[in-house]
Amino acid sequence: MPIDGEASSNDRVKIKAIVVDDDSDVREIFIELLQMNDIQVVANGINGKEAVELYKIHHPDFVFLDYLMPEYDGLYAIEKIREFDPNGKIILVSGSHFERNALGDTVKAIIKKPIEISEIFKAINKMIVPTSV
Repeated sequence: MPIDGEASSNDRVKIKAIVVDDDSDVREIFIELLQMNDIQVVANGINGKEAVELYKIHHPDFVFLDYLMPEYDGLYAIEKIREFDPNGKIILVSGSHFERNALGDTVKAIIKKPIEISEIFKAINKMIVPTSV
């Protein structure tokens, strides 16, 4: 069932997510935006290492992961989460400009900062609704 952000709360698919961003203001605003749209944020962290630890504990439906973070970045987290769960749904969030091809197949969806709720739902739908061939 696609997520559109417009369905009533009874019709909406309940999604568990983790938010990882080193900027506390961005993280808190992002969490609030998700919660206002009935996405349950089960945990949040500040770097890629925490993302991996939180993923193993909570087994979320989605991980919203900042690309650039000190110590352990988003690419570290993607690699380690994929080792643990090759089917993990990771959405990269970035204010940086980079070519999609540079990431290869490591992520299926990227959201640019500043974050817009419509982009969040597009990214989620891209990962849960199979595309026709």
